[in-house]
Amino acid sequence: MKYVVKKRNKIYEVLELDYPVKGYKFKSKNEDIKSITLVDTIMISKVVDKKINMMFQRLLMIVNDAFNSDDNPSGTAIALDEIAFVRSTILNKYHKLLNDKKEGLYLTKLSLLEQEMFDKMLVNQLDNYKVSGKGR
Repeated sequence: MKYVVKKRNKIYEVLELDYPVKGYKFKSKNEDIKSITLVDTIMISKVVDKKINMMFQRLLMIVNDAFNSDDNPSGTAIALDEIAFVRSTILNKYHKLLNDKKEGLYLTKLSLLEQEMFDKMLVNQLDNYKVSGKGR
C-alpha cells in the first residue's frame, strides 16, 4: 500500500496508490514509515544537496587532518581515497538527480582538493628523499 500526500489550497490530501511511483527513494528514520519516495524535483534537489554537503563536511575534516599532520604521510592517501569515493558517488548515484551546474561545481571542488592532496603527497615524498653525495 502506497500513500501520496498532496497539498492543494493549504489542505493536505492523502491518496492511496497501488502502482509504483518514480522518484528519489530513501529510508526514513521513523519506524512506522519504511521508505519515502520524493517526486517533486525541487525537493529532490534539496535533499540531494544536503546529503552531498554532509559528505563534503566529512571529507573536509579528513583533508584538514591530513594537512595538519606532518608525521602521518598515510593521511594523504586516505584523503585521496575519500575524494575518489565522493566523486564516484556523485557521478554514479546522484548524476541523474543533480543539474549540470551543481554537478560541475561539486566536481571542481573535488578536483581542487585532489590537486592540493597530490601536492602535499609530493612534498612529503621530497622531504623523505635525501640527496646524498660522495662522503669524502
